[in-house]
Amino acid sequence: MRASSALLVALAGTPLGAAFAPPVTSTTSSRSTSSHCMSLRPVYDELCQKVGAQFDLKYTDFTNVIGGQSWQCPTASGTAEWLDESSPRFLTGVSFLTRENDPAVGLVEELTINVWMGPSYDTPHMLLTFGEAGDGQYYVTADYVPRGPNVLGSDPQYLDMYYGPDVQRAWSDAYPPPGQASDSFPLRPAYEFEARLLDSPCRISVVGMDASKASALATQHVERFLAWVDQAEPIPARSRGAFNMRDDKLRQYFFRAQFQLQARLLGEEVGSVVAAANTGPTAEAYVGGGS
Repeated sequence: MRASSALLVALAGTPLGAAFAPPVTSTTSSRSTSSHCMSLRPVYDELCQKVGAQFDLKYTDFTNVIGGQSWQCPTASGTAEWLDESSPRFLTGVSFLTRENDPAVGLVEELTINVWMGPSYDTPHMLLTFGEAGDGQYYVTADYVPRGPNVLGSDPQYLDMYYGPDVQRAWSDAYPPPGQASDSFPLRPAYEFEARLLDSPCRISVVGMDASKASALATQHVERFLAWVDQAEPIPARSRGAFNMRDDKLRQYFFRAQFQLQARLLGEEVGSVVAAANTGPTAEAYVGGGS
């Protein structure tokens, strides 16, 4: 399950500059990427590059140390990278995740970018997974996770800034209006209670789109988030402890949900490693000595 030491040497500490190309970690599965009707991997690679350049990210050895940088089992295979900023400012860290599933058991392609903010700014965490669902259909699951000590809606300024008309319109555009015929339809909410604790009212999770619409939706989700970061102002130092406490709890819930999901799909031995790799370092998920 571990990636090669040569790959680790090539990636650890590598910054993502303008010429960065996301790595292709070799895995073997029952269905190769080349057999996709149209993989959205090129869109994913471009978005990874945008996120990497925005935050001047570098690869860490976290997923390699815990054995989850590259994994496979009979019905699925995947890769996971945990990145942080070359000069810490905005982030806790970023996950770049890829996964291929046997079409008989799940979504064919899962391409994930999760950005976990740090306590100096109030910008929501960004979660995004998209790809081919099978039979030429595509899906997007995207959210901006609310942060801070206050219940969402109690601070009108925060609500208007991050869940205003543009975000609400993106949600409305993604879902077919009630009673209107459409090829796309909502995906079921996560089975795991802990996963649903992170959901915002503007979470999008839709399948049945064509490749063009799915690509546009994923791109807009990332670009909107990066524009917020460009305009973000540091929050007062006295408020950061509350943000940090809430963020720690959110990421613990994320790991618990991942553990339940991956153990159910992959078995507990593989699932526990994949869950930790997909989450990044937390008090619960971290089981190694990566930097």
